[in-house]
Amino acid sequence: MGIIKRQAFQSSILLYVGVIIGFLTTGLLAPNLLEKSEIGTLKLLQSYASIFMSLGVLGYSTITVRFLPHFLDKNTNKYNGFLGISLLVGIIGSILASALILFIEPAIIENNIDKSPQFAQYFVLIIPLAIFQIFYALFDSYNNALYRSSYGIFLRDFVQRILILAGLLLVLSHVFNFDQYIYYYIASICLPTILILLHLISHDGFDVNIKFNFLSKALLSSMASVGFYGLLNSFGSIAVLQIDTIMLNMFLDSDAVGVYAITFYFGTLVLIPSKALNKIAPTLIAKAYKEKDLETVKDIYYKSAGNLYLIGVLILLGLAVNLENIFHIIPESYISGKYVILIIGLANLIKMGGGSNDSVITYSKYYKMTTVFLVLLVVLIIILNLLFIPVYGMTGAAIASLLAILIYNLSKFIFIKTKFNFTPYNYQFIIVLIFAFIVYLIIYALPNFKNFYAEILIDSICAIILFYFAIKFLPMADEANRFAKQIIDKGIKIFRAKNE
Repeated sequence: MGIIKRQAFQSSILLYVGVIIGFLTTGLLAPNLLEKSEIGTLKLLQSYASIFMSLGVLGYSTITVRFLPHFLDKNTNKYNGFLGISLLVGIIGSILASALILFIEPAIIENNIDKSPQFAQYFVLIIPLAIFQIFYALFDSYNNALYRSSYGIFLRDFVQRILILAGLLLVLSHVFNFDQYIYYYIASICLPTILILLHLISHDGFDVNIKFNFLSKALLSSMASVGFYGLLNSFGSIAVLQIDTIMLNMFLDSDAVGVYAITFYFGTLVLIPSKALNKIAPTLIAKAYKEKDLETVKDIYYKSAGNLYLIGVLILLGLAVNLENIFHIIPESYISGKYVILIIGLANLIKMGGGSNDSVITYSKYYKMTTVFLVLLVVLIIILNLLFIPVYGMTGAAIASLLAILIYNLSKFIFIKTKFNFTPYNYQFIIVLIFAFIVYLIIYALPNFKNFYAEILIDSICAIILFYFAIKFLPMADEANRFAKQIIDKGIKIFRAKNE
């Protein structure tokens, strides 16, 4: 197995293990062990830190991907002090981010001292969070460029989540109260930065001696241009994930943020299958563009849109039929976020239905449009949140995300249609949604069980079976049929082996 395939396989395994751990922490333990305001405080600290991290990196992660190979000295097998420049960028970015955080601190504290006092109390912790995440982003992008991406995913999606899970278990055991847990939580997020630094040092990848004579004006100019667009893209990508949380707190309080954070998490479960595609599709599409093979780009775009849409509809159906049961898993006090789950789930279904549209644009000659679309999305989310949160509260924040993502993905579809004449959508997409709704009505009509675990299991199995047979004869279900056949064949082999 080649190094890239091996890294992709390892990364996929780690991502899915991380999803399971994430469900244990966010879906089960956190809402049952922490107060809503405490969860809201943790979410707000992370949201603000992520925003300032995206600014503090100064677009250098994108520069690393594009320019690291140009820095390689074949005689010494070192990168002419590229990491030294990364450290310099990290120091400058950390100073700028810290200055901005301290600048807004009085206004944030004044706005939160009464309605979100814990967030106001711990606001200063955003500084170490942002600084450590800035350096992590720089070190991780450097490590990824050296084809060691699985280690970074191991740190963030496994080690970090295991530490957070362990911290919640300490809360459960009454070893930690929240004031102690919050420092443990911050340390858990900061630790991967130290570990990836040690990893680089141990693998002889810590060459910090900058070769200034290597840095020509042409190279620096190109790096600055790429870094500028990288900064906009990085900020846009992070901002669209965090703005609703920040604005929700501006209008309401950390209690509302806590409810929104937990219910929002359940809605994001729809996106899980796209994580594997996002590790594979960009490489394949970039290669196809390099070889001027537009048919391959078209094929990946069409198949990704259809297959991810089918899986997304099934997961959203699972959330819908188990909506009431979710509030047996988490406290009923979170019921005010009930419709956030479905609205965010629908928003993420729209993302899934877009397939690999981001990669189709990003790796084409129109790559700068990626920035334009991200800026559009950020502006839409801000405006729509301003309109909907004061009227509908946290449900308004979810509606704002749904509408913004709908317009964003529709814009990308129109652009791809105009420039490439690719149209992956047809009548089957509507039929699948109708079938899913009919399956929902059938399961809704079934009698309830006293044991909600049994109800979750039976309703979920019924949803999968009924949905599969409903779409089985659609042309877009070819991949699903092949997968089902593989599962059945393996089951038959196992059954036969046990009975021989």
